[in-house]
Amino acid sequence: MESDLVLCLDSGTTSVKAAIYDRHGKMLARSEVENSALERSGDRVEQDMARSVADAERAIRACTGQVAAKPSVLALTAQGDGLWPIGADMLPAGKALTWLDGRVRPMLAAMEAELDAIEAITSARPTAASQTVQLLWLQQNEPDRFATIRYALRLKEWLFLAMTGVLRAEPSGLLPAWGDWRIGQPSGEITEILGLEKGIEVLPEIGAGADCVAGLSKDAAARLGLPDGMPVVLGPGDVQSSLIGLGVGPGLSRSRGSIFGTSAIHGGYFESIDDVSEKLSGAMVQLSATGQGFVCFHPSFNGGTTFRHVGDLLKGELPENYGPAYSSLVLHPFFEPGGERAPITHPHASAALFGMSSATRPDELGWAAREALAFLTRMSHADLGLDEGQVVAVGGGVARDDVFMQLLASVLERPVRTQKGGDTALRGLAAVAMGILEAGGAKGRVVDAYLSLPTARLRQRKARSASTWG
Repeated sequence: MESDLVLCLDSGTTSVKAAIYDRHGKMLARSEVENSALERSGDRVEQDMARSVADAERAIRACTGQVAAKPSVLALTAQGDGLWPIGADMLPAGKALTWLDGRVRPMLAAMEAELDAIEAITSARPTAASQTVQLLWLQQNEPDRFATIRYALRLKEWLFLAMTGVLRAEPSGLLPAWGDWRIGQPSGEITEILGLEKGIEVLPEIGAGADCVAGLSKDAAARLGLPDGMPVVLGPGDVQSSLIGLGVGPGLSRSRGSIFGTSAIHGGYFESIDDVSEKLSGAMVQLSATGQGFVCFHPSFNGGTTFRHVGDLLKGELPENYGPAYSSLVLHPFFEPGGERAPITHPHASAALFGMSSATRPDELGWAAREALAFLTRMSHADLGLDEGQVVAVGGGVARDDVFMQLLASVLERPVRTQKGGDTALRGLAAVAMGILEAGGAKGRVVDAYLSLPTARLRQRKARSASTWG
């Protein structure tokens, strides 16, 4: 590579983030903009596809404007799942159905046999977030729009197309909905099982590693102020990128991790598929993006937004970073319209509060939300199989909440090691991108340098008993 700078973009559900790293893993610049493309209306949770590109480019320009040198590569990741449809003209075929969209949920209740059959192929049970059943919903409810769809993309594939003009997908994003991770290919059986009029022919070509690299288009280069033809890497999904950024993976320091963003995702690295315990229905198994071993993870619908939803109900009266507020309250934190998919898997899972009275205080409700999220995390890691003494690495926006992290360590009954800042996906993406473009692949010293996290950003919390909270 001519330069030691890599520019990374993570287009998330709440915000769009960009960062520039040097060869040694030092962050030189960072930007974050609100996801202005997200639109919520009841069960309908969509994104304007053109605005998604504009937000991404705005974050990139804000980041590159902070350094004098030009990066030599751009790497992309984004929120997973959902349906980002385009027509034969390569333009959006309406708005995207995001992974939070709940319109599919009523349809799933009558599809138990079909969902069982698909789970046997993909290892991932379809939920309201799954692209396949979202396509089926459009086929049944918006047939005219369905007829205009030529390709079904995920967000990162749409951004890759917008910036390079190349249609491409990588396995970690596509296969959980469409195929068999064991052979790395989509399955036509899924089309037949669902009765889709369009199936795997709407998918981009699958690549891996260097096959997921294309040059920045002339138009995109002009908009971004970056070199024409600069390599753009279609990175792994935000889950795998985040786990790698936390140091969870082959040869790295951790084997279990949790990411608390809009959703909450709990995952583990396994050298052999035989090491994966009996998998919960909502869990996903993927080949590791590093080319070695496997990751198994539980992608929840309800994560950090649990606190936001509770805060909205309390009209902003919920304090932050406050101490324990014990009560008899028990909260089921399933606020999102898609239900829940892991560790509880049910399209009609909904929020419920037990033990409330006229004397209930806002801080008690807030603490009940923290307890709910912490105990769901424990359920996931128990299923993933935590060995004695294993430390859980934690990242995402909620990792900034020191009190919640202390509670989490106590509930897990083991230390948790946090990385603050919400940049785990960017950091992992940078490591993978450099590994792809450097000789020697993703196991080399470049990746090791990126994942030697600065000690100032790490803090370990030890478990505490309830009596020591004060």
